[in-house]
Amino acid sequence: MAGGEHGEVFRIGFTVLDRQVVDRRGENMGKVDDVEFTWRPGETPMMTSLVVDAASLGDRIAGRLGRTWEAILSRLRPLDHAPTTVPIEDVEEFTPTTVLSTEAPSDGRPVEDWIARHVIGRIPGARR
Repeated sequence: MAGGEHGEVFRIGFTVLDRQVVDRRGENMGKVDDVEFTWRPGETPMMTSLVVDAASLGDRIAGRLGRTWEAILSRLRPLDHAPTTVPIEDVEEFTPTTVLSTEAPSDGRPVEDWIARHVIGRIPGARR
């Protein structure tokens, strides 16, 4: 569980993870794949950012499938690109869709963009 903006408590796995994220214009950014916390000794852990990046799924999938996912994405992903994170301060609201108060970064979905161009885009009729 985690505290919200006004001290309310909610279940991260139900309220945050795998929820669609849209920017302030309604542009789809993908889904929340992971969250990051700041934890100082003697204090309550605080959620500090959302990870909206398919590459983070490898850590959440156990065993061979997770390792395979990480290996594939390491070949597709630009070497200098870190996972896309959204500071928690940019979240306007969480449910049912996570809405941001900011615009989506232009390079926020490198793996998904690569797949769209090189895989989906090659399917006959996909560009209509």
